[in-house]
Amino acid sequence: MTQKKDHPFKPSNMPLALKVFFAITTFFFKILGILSPKLAGKLALKIFMKPPNSRPPAREKEIREQAHLIYRNIKDRNIAIRTWDNGSADENTPTILLSHGWAGRTTQFLEIIKPLVNAGYRVVGADIPAHGDSSGTHTNMLDAAQILSIIAKEYSPLDAIVGHSFGTGTTLLALDKFAVNVPKIVLIGAYSRVSFIIDLFSEVFDFNDATKEAMQQAAIDKYADAFEVKWDWENIAPVETIQSYHGKLLFIHDEEDHEVPIEEVTELHQLKENAEILITQGFGHRRILRNKEVVAKVVDFIQT
Repeated sequence: MTQKKDHPFKPSNMPLALKVFFAITTFFFKILGILSPKLAGKLALKIFMKPPNSRPPAREKEIREQAHLIYRNIKDRNIAIRTWDNGSADENTPTILLSHGWAGRTTQFLEIIKPLVNAGYRVVGADIPAHGDSSGTHTNMLDAAQILSIIAKEYSPLDAIVGHSFGTGTTLLALDKFAVNVPKIVLIGAYSRVSFIIDLFSEVFDFNDATKEAMQQAAIDKYADAFEVKWDWENIAPVETIQSYHGKLLFIHDEEDHEVPIEEVTELHQLKENAEILITQGFGHRRILRNKEVVAKVVDFIQT
């Protein structure tokens, strides 16, 4: 399993300024968690829902320029939606929806987008709130899943959804809670339980149990009726939401994924034993999106 020493927030991955921020914030929560766990939980929730800024690298420049970009005002945020096609797409063109990860953006799928377009598909992706070119400062699984469901229904019928990391959870949540229908899904770097993310986040700042519990309760109090569905921390977990999906499913995961350990996808696959699964080695959590074997498998799975 992923340990604090090797997860993405390990000190060797941080510039000095970020190391200082984490050190000060950890000390702050250690004190506040003793004095007022409830207040510590509310403040922790704000950090939990705020993704770090992430600029697109130079390799994504071409795919960004090739996209047709529009903005939709959804829930008071301007959501950036990009589409790629061969120039003659219409409502009958088979469509693939992309669902990116935390601190990510749609154009991370650049190596997957190109062959899908060449195969005659229209590819659609929306940057979720507070990500990429979309507005906002905070988001969460339910918020992202609801946005994804709105985009999915606008571009329906869909042939498939391809999700990565956090986007695997939001994909399953959109299918389970927001009535999205799609015959095939691809889940790359999937996690099985929300508690995995909460525990990892809590380890980063060394929260005590009272602060961790208060953070989860703060979310329930704040968002109890915000998304038009009844929810709790258990029933939004992929290990639960995946059970209502009965279409074709492909899991892809890397043995050396240090952000989402392979045990997470193993648990999901046990629930869907008929699903296809591809295990790679040496590509980690993000480079796996650019691996030629992975790209070929995704395109083949969608086409057949």
